[in-house]
Amino acid sequence: MTGHTTTVHANGVTLGVESFGDDDAPLVLLAGGTTMLSWPDALCERLAVGGLRVVRYDLRDSGASTTLDPEAPAYTLRDLAADAAALTDALGGRPAHLAGIGVGGMVAQVAALDHPDAFSALTLAGTRAVAPGPPDDDLPDHDQATMGRLFGHAMPDWIGREARAGIAPPPGT
Repeated sequence: MTGHTTTVHANGVTLGVESFGDDDAPLVLLAGGTTMLSWPDALCERLAVGGLRVVRYDLRDSGASTTLDPEAPAYTLRDLAADAAALTDALGGRPAHLAGIGVGGMVAQVAALDHPDAFSALTLAGTRAVAPGPPDDDLPDHDQATMGRLFGHAMPDWIGREARAGIAPPPGT
């Protein structure tokens, strides 16, 4: 099973979406860590085989969605949350199960709070609680050792094709 990719106009923006499963099945909306590809094909296909309509989508400024200026976005987390609710309406899947990973998890939390009628359930993965300022005292922050390992490496040189593809150049070149 492969997904069907298209764009949907919702909340005044265009969102790149990919759907798996029957359009009449209960909707599971997947907000990625910016791009829909944060959710593996195999997971989307397996959920769809289980009788669900699975839709993964690109947040603004990523993938096939509206891109303005990713370096200086003119929108808030609440706008991204409103995008999720509007997408659910546009797809005719209200209320939907909403799942978010990474940044998509932050969007999903705000969407569930701001638009409770749009969503019937919430699943979060690899994200953190969203609140203004530092994390709440009773909630853990990111593990600093892990964050150091993740971001302690030099950024890759994205200019060469081999670097972009993750291919090491032959020795002596």
